[in-house]
Amino acid sequence: MTRARWFAATILAVLATAGLATATPAPIPSADPIGDVIPQPTQPANPTPTTPAEAQTTSAADPAAELPDEDAPDQPETPAVQTAGGLPVGRPLPELADPLPRSRQGVAIIQALDKVTAVSIRFAVPVGQQRRWRGLVFRVRACETTAADEPMRDSVAYVEIFAQPRARDGAVDPRRIFQGWMFASSPALSELEHPLYDAWVISCQAEAPSDA
Repeated sequence: MTRARWFAATILAVLATAGLATATPAPIPSADPIGDVIPQPTQPANPTPTTPAEAQTTSAADPAAELPDEDAPDQPETPAVQTAGGLPVGRPLPELADPLPRSRQGVAIIQALDKVTAVSIRFAVPVGQQRRWRGLVFRVRACETTAADEPMRDSVAYVEIFAQPRARDGAVDPRRIFQGWMFASSPALSELEHPLYDAWVISCQAEAPSDA
Protein backbone atom coordinates (compact mmCIF):
# COMPACT_ATOMS: atom_id res chain seq x y z
CA MET A 1 0.00 0.00 0.00
CA THR A 2 2.80 2.38 0.77
CA ARG A 3 4.67 1.50 -2.40
CA ALA A 4 1.55 2.20 -4.52
CA ARG A 5 1.00 5.58 -2.88
CA TRP A 6 4.61 6.57 -3.45
CA PHE A 7 4.36 5.56 -7.11
CA ALA A 8 1.15 7.57 -7.55
CA ALA A 9 2.65 10.62 -5.86
CA THR A 10 5.65 10.44 -8.13
CA ILE A 11 3.45 10.29 -11.22
CA LEU A 12 1.41 13.28 -10.01
CA ALA A 13 4.58 15.30 -9.35
CA VAL A 14 5.89 14.55 -12.85
CA LEU A 15 2.57 15.52 -14.42
CA ALA A 16 2.43 18.71 -12.38
CA THR A 17 5.93 19.65 -13.42
CA ALA A 18 5.16 19.01 -17.13
CA GLY A 19 1.97 21.06 -16.92
CA LEU A 20 3.80 24.00 -15.33
CA ALA A 21 6.43 23.99 -18.07
CA THR A 22 3.70 23.93 -20.71
CA ALA A 23 1.63 26.69 -19.13
CA THR A 24 4.55 29.15 -18.79
CA PRO A 25 5.53 30.50 -22.31
CA ALA A 26 9.14 31.21 -23.05
CA PRO A 27 10.02 34.94 -23.40
CA ILE A 28 9.95 36.09 -27.07
CA PRO A 29 12.87 38.34 -28.08
CA SER A 30 11.92 41.81 -29.21
CA ALA A 31 11.71 42.40 -32.97
CA ASP A 32 13.75 45.59 -32.54
CA PRO A 33 16.65 44.95 -30.20
CA ILE A 34 17.74 48.59 -30.50
CA GLY A 35 14.38 49.69 -29.18
CA ASP A 36 15.25 48.18 -25.83
CA VAL A 37 18.34 50.41 -25.63
CA ILE A 38 17.05 53.68 -27.17
CA PRO A 39 13.82 54.76 -25.52
CA GLN A 40 11.06 55.67 -27.96
CA PRO A 41 9.39 59.08 -27.57
CA THR A 42 6.11 58.90 -25.83
CA GLN A 43 3.09 60.58 -27.39
CA PRO A 44 0.15 61.85 -25.42
CA ALA A 45 -2.74 59.51 -25.22
CA ASN A 46 -5.22 62.07 -26.55
CA PRO A 47 -3.48 64.66 -28.79
CA THR A 48 -5.44 67.85 -29.07
CA PRO A 49 -6.06 68.73 -32.76
CA THR A 50 -5.24 72.22 -33.88
CA THR A 51 -8.15 74.10 -35.35
CA PRO A 52 -7.74 76.50 -38.34
CA ALA A 53 -8.56 79.44 -36.08
CA GLU A 54 -5.72 78.56 -33.71
CA ALA A 55 -3.27 78.12 -36.64
CA GLN A 56 -4.23 81.58 -37.97
CA THR A 57 -3.76 83.08 -34.51
CA THR A 58 -0.31 81.50 -34.22
CA SER A 59 0.74 82.85 -37.61
CA ALA A 60 -0.48 86.33 -36.74
CA ALA A 61 1.52 86.29 -33.53
CA ASP A 62 4.78 86.08 -35.52
CA PRO A 63 4.50 88.52 -38.48
CA ALA A 64 8.22 88.24 -39.25
CA ALA A 65 7.70 84.63 -40.28
CA GLU A 66 5.65 85.64 -43.35
CA LEU A 67 6.66 89.19 -44.23
CA PRO A 68 9.88 89.58 -46.30
CA ASP A 69 12.77 91.58 -45.00
CA GLU A 70 12.32 95.02 -46.59
CA ASP A 71 15.76 96.22 -45.48
CA ALA A 72 17.55 93.49 -47.40
CA PRO A 73 18.25 94.65 -50.99
CA ASP A 74 17.13 92.48 -53.84
CA GLN A 75 19.94 90.34 -55.16
CA PRO A 76 19.59 90.02 -58.94
CA GLU A 77 20.62 86.77 -60.45
CA THR A 78 23.97 87.06 -62.20
CA PRO A 79 23.87 85.18 -65.48
CA ALA A 80 26.84 83.11 -66.45
CA VAL A 81 29.16 85.00 -68.81
CA GLN A 82 30.36 83.07 -71.79
CA THR A 83 33.85 83.87 -73.00
CA ALA A 84 35.69 83.19 -76.22
CA GLY A 85 39.42 83.74 -76.29
CA GLY A 86 39.30 85.54 -72.94
CA LEU A 87 36.74 88.14 -74.17
CA PRO A 88 33.09 88.22 -73.01
CA VAL A 89 30.54 87.08 -75.58
CA GLY A 90 27.31 89.01 -75.93
CA ARG A 91 28.56 92.15 -74.16
CA PRO A 92 29.81 95.30 -75.92
CA LEU A 93 33.53 95.91 -75.62
CA PRO A 94 34.68 99.13 -73.94
CA GLU A 95 35.39 101.96 -76.31
CA LEU A 96 39.07 102.66 -76.88
CA ALA A 97 40.43 106.17 -76.97
CA ASP A 98 41.56 107.46 -80.33
CA PRO A 99 45.36 107.44 -80.69
CA LEU A 100 47.16 110.72 -80.81
CA PRO A 101 48.32 111.83 -84.26
CA ARG A 102 51.96 111.52 -85.17
CA SER A 103 54.05 114.60 -85.81
CA ARG A 104 54.84 115.11 -89.49
CA GLN A 105 58.33 116.43 -90.21
CA GLY A 106 59.74 118.03 -93.34
CA VAL A 107 63.20 116.44 -93.60
CA ALA A 108 64.53 112.88 -93.30
CA ILE A 109 68.14 112.28 -92.22
CA ILE A 110 69.59 109.24 -94.02
CA GLN A 111 72.82 107.36 -93.38
CA ALA A 112 74.44 105.62 -96.39
CA LEU A 113 77.40 103.22 -96.55
CA ASP A 114 79.61 102.07 -99.42
CA LYS A 115 80.43 98.43 -98.62
CA VAL A 116 83.46 98.36 -100.94
CA THR A 117 85.31 101.48 -99.77
CA ALA A 118 83.74 101.65 -96.27
CA VAL A 119 82.82 105.27 -96.90
CA SER A 120 79.84 106.44 -94.85
CA ILE A 121 77.87 109.63 -95.32
CA ARG A 122 74.87 111.26 -93.64
CA PHE A 123 72.67 113.65 -95.61
CA ALA A 124 69.21 115.26 -95.48
CA VAL A 125 66.39 114.62 -97.96
CA PRO A 126 63.39 116.99 -97.83
CA VAL A 127 59.97 115.37 -98.08
CA GLY A 128 58.81 115.34 -101.70
CA GLN A 129 62.33 115.75 -103.09
CA GLN A 130 65.18 113.42 -104.04
CA ARG A 131 68.96 113.26 -103.56
CA ARG A 132 71.62 111.31 -105.40
CA TRP A 133 74.55 109.58 -103.75
CA ARG A 134 76.89 107.62 -106.00
CA GLY A 135 74.70 105.17 -107.94
CA LEU A 136 71.62 105.57 -105.72
CA VAL A 137 68.77 108.08 -105.83
CA PHE A 138 66.75 108.63 -102.60
CA ARG A 139 63.20 109.99 -102.66
CA VAL A 140 61.31 110.63 -99.39
CA ARG A 141 57.50 110.58 -99.44
CA ALA A 142 56.81 111.10 -95.71
CA CYS A 143 58.72 111.43 -92.44
CA GLU A 144 57.14 111.46 -88.97
CA THR A 145 57.90 110.87 -85.31
CA THR A 146 55.86 108.73 -82.92
CA ALA A 147 53.12 110.27 -80.75
CA ALA A 148 53.36 110.82 -77.01
CA ASP A 149 51.08 107.86 -76.19
CA GLU A 150 53.23 105.33 -78.03
CA PRO A 151 55.49 103.17 -75.84
CA MET A 152 58.75 103.98 -77.66
CA ARG A 153 60.05 107.11 -79.33
CA ASP A 154 60.94 106.50 -82.96
CA SER A 155 61.26 108.13 -86.37
CA VAL A 156 59.83 106.49 -89.47
CA ALA A 157 60.11 107.57 -93.10
CA TYR A 158 58.60 106.29 -96.32
CA VAL A 159 61.52 106.10 -98.73
CA GLU A 160 61.95 105.06 -102.37
CA ILE A 161 65.45 104.16 -103.53
CA PHE A 162 66.44 103.84 -107.19
CA ALA A 163 69.59 102.42 -108.70
CA GLN A 164 70.81 104.69 -111.51
CA PRO A 165 74.50 104.51 -112.25
CA ARG A 166 76.01 107.39 -114.21
CA ALA A 167 76.54 106.57 -117.87
CA ARG A 168 79.26 108.15 -120.01
CA ASP A 169 77.28 108.25 -123.22
CA GLY A 170 73.80 109.03 -121.90
CA ALA A 171 71.32 108.68 -119.10
CA VAL A 172 70.32 105.32 -117.68
CA ASP A 173 66.73 104.62 -116.69
CA PRO A 174 66.42 104.34 -112.90
CA ARG A 175 65.49 100.98 -111.39
CA ARG A 176 63.64 100.99 -108.11
CA ILE A 177 65.29 98.66 -105.60
CA PHE A 178 63.48 99.64 -102.39
CA GLN A 179 60.09 101.06 -101.40
CA GLY A 180 58.62 101.15 -97.90
CA TRP A 181 58.85 102.44 -94.35
CA MET A 182 62.22 102.64 -92.64
CA PHE A 183 62.42 102.70 -88.85
CA ALA A 184 65.24 104.55 -87.11
CA SER A 185 65.07 102.28 -84.04
CA SER A 186 65.15 99.04 -86.10
CA PRO A 187 67.17 99.43 -89.30
CA ALA A 188 67.14 95.66 -89.95
CA LEU A 189 63.34 95.57 -89.93
CA SER A 190 63.17 96.98 -93.48
CA GLU A 191 66.69 97.24 -94.84
CA LEU A 192 68.05 97.93 -98.29
CA GLU A 193 69.34 94.80 -100.02
CA HIS A 194 72.13 95.85 -102.38
CA PRO A 195 75.53 94.24 -103.05
CA LEU A 196 77.44 97.58 -102.93
CA TYR A 197 75.46 100.01 -100.77
CA ASP A 198 73.52 100.14 -97.54
CA ALA A 199 71.23 102.91 -96.26
CA TRP A 200 68.86 103.56 -93.35
CA VAL A 201 66.94 106.42 -91.71
CA ILE A 202 68.50 108.21 -88.74
CA SER A 203 65.78 110.68 -87.74
CA CYS A 204 63.08 113.08 -88.89
CA GLN A 205 63.46 116.82 -88.41
CA ALA A 206 61.42 119.91 -89.12
CA GLU A 207 64.23 121.53 -91.11
CA ALA A 208 67.47 120.39 -92.65
CA PRO A 209 70.59 121.05 -90.55
CA SER A 210 72.89 123.81 -91.70
CA ASP A 211 75.75 121.42 -92.48
CA ALA A 212 73.64 118.95 -94.48
